[in-house]
This record gives sequence, structure tokens and C-alpha cells, in this order.
Amino acid sequence: MRYDDWGARSQQWAGLCSVSTSVCRVPVHYVRAEPASAAVPKAPVHLLVPPMTGSASMWIDLVPYLRRFGPVISVDLPGSIAGHTGAPYRRGRRADLDARFVSAFVEQLPLESRVVLHGWSMGGLVAALAAGRMPEQTRGVVLVAPALPWRRTSLAEALGWQTLGRLLVAAGPPVTRIALRLAGQRILDAKGAAIADATAAPGGRPGLVGGDPGRVSRAQVDLWLDGLEAAREHPERLAGTATAFASAIKAMFIEQRPTNEALDSLRVPVLVLWGTDDPLVDAASLMQHARRPGWTPRPIHRVGHLLPIEAPDLCAQAVGQWLADLAA
Repeated sequence: MRYDDWGARSQQWAGLCSVSTSVCRVPVHYVRAEPASAAVPKAPVHLLVPPMTGSASMWIDLVPYLRRFGPVISVDLPGSIAGHTGAPYRRGRRADLDARFVSAFVEQLPLESRVVLHGWSMGGLVAALAAGRMPEQTRGVVLVAPALPWRRTSLAEALGWQTLGRLLVAAGPPVTRIALRLAGQRILDAKGAAIADATAAPGGRPGLVGGDPGRVSRAQVDLWLDGLEAAREHPERLAGTATAFASAIKAMFIEQRPTNEALDSLRVPVLVLWGTDDPLVDAASLMQHARRPGWTPRPIHRVGHLLPIEAPDLCAQAVGQWLADLAA
């Protein structure tokens, strides 16, 4: 979805605008919001990185809250299902490639200040890797329910991921891509019906997306459904989700060492947010990551994996407190 003023879609998004640019000759779409009048001069730019399979509009409900802290940009990652950024990768998407894209995107933006990178779910892994590529341009990183390496509880578990896990990740994407190409339309129909059912009342089917869609604004839900309808015209984009998921699984469970080394090398403050009702993250693993110097853990009670849009006010409140602590 693209609007010159997103207020045409919903009054709560007034002042947000779609912008088109290019990175390495690849067309890129992003949503930009100017800072609110209360924001401090030359405040950092908040750059929102959605989950690897999502688009800029996935967490657009959070943008009006973050404007209090500075300009906000939410970018479509390459080849997302309902986005408008091109897909330059020949062999599918990977977290490290998306991180390179984000850093190249920041390089070509006419920014007057550094950025605070926000990454949600698999986008959290991308944001963390991107921050490591551009430390001079990065003020801090906010990881929301991020896909980071999980702690291993036993030697058998570690061996299982190194053997069967590697086999499944290697064989899974090609098979999944074929299946998605053949059944893409039916998958999109089923997902749309599931979202509609889940949003009928609060508290319904949190397992669907790891959160409670019934707490998400009606405008955001309608945007999801319209995005799925638009994706029906390009079902081939679903195939890219297979390599994206495989990339995240490798980083979280199989090839943990290079991922952890990249996280260890970060030299900027990091805020880790997650909902205590989120079944898709391991809170103990996140607490373990947050023991690094300069990392701040912040669980938010009674919220799931949809934290930025289930409770955008609480998410922004946590970010605002963290920014205030940094300034102090």
C-alpha cells in the first residue's frame, strides 16, 4: 500500500507519507513521518525494520507514537509479500543480505543525525546485523521480540540441530518454494480467513501469530487483509519466505557462533523488548543476550508477539524511557 498521506487511509496515520527511492538501482518504498513538535532538535531518526516476510506498513500503528522522539522511517524489505521494494536476490533472501540492504539504504538517505534501528521478530536479527555494519551512523538498536540464537539446554539438542536440523534447512526451502508456488493462492486465502476469525474478539487464537490480533486496531487489520489481497496478484513472492525462514532458523539454532560474534561486536546501546505472553520467543535466551554490556532487557507484561501493534503505547513508552536514560 502507498499513500501520499496515509491520513487518507486512517486519521490516526495523518502526516505519514509514502516515499519511493532506489538502492543500487533497486526500487525501494518506505513510509516517512516528520517528528512531532515536542521532539528535541536533531533527534535520531527511528528506522523500523519489519519481519523479513513483512512490509513497512506492518507496524505503522507504532509510527505516530515514535514521532514524539524524532523522525520515523519504516522501510519495505526486498521482495516482501505485500511490499513495493524490488527483489534483487537470485537465491532468495537471507538475514545478512537484508542487513546489507538496510545499511545501503541508510547510506543514501539525506539524514542530519544518526539512526535508532528498530527490528521486529526476524527483522530484529536484520537490524542487529545492520547496526554492526554501520556503527558510526547508529545511535542505538531496539530489538522487539527478536529472532536471536536460543540457548541450548543439552548436548543432544545441539547435536540434533547440527545433523537433522542442517538437513531440514538444506532440503526445506526448495521443496517449500515449489509447494508455495503451487498452492500460494489457497495459502493466502486461508491466512486471510484466519486473521478475520482471530480478530473477531480479543483473546482469540493467539497461537496464530504469537499474539492477540483482537487487540490490534481495526485499521491495521484491514491493512493486513488488503495486503494479502494485493499479494494474490504476485503469489510467486511467497517462495521467498522459505529462504527467509531458513536463514533465521540457521542463525537461531544451527550457526549460532557467527551470529553471537556479530552481536558481541555491537558497540551501541541495545534495548530488548518482548511480551511475556509471546510463545515465539525464549525469554531466558533474551535475558542471556541482554547480559552484554550496554544491553537493556525490558519484558512487557500480558502482550504477545504483536507487541508493536498490540500495545504501541507501551512499546513507545519503553523506548522513550530508554532514550531518556541514554541522554542522562
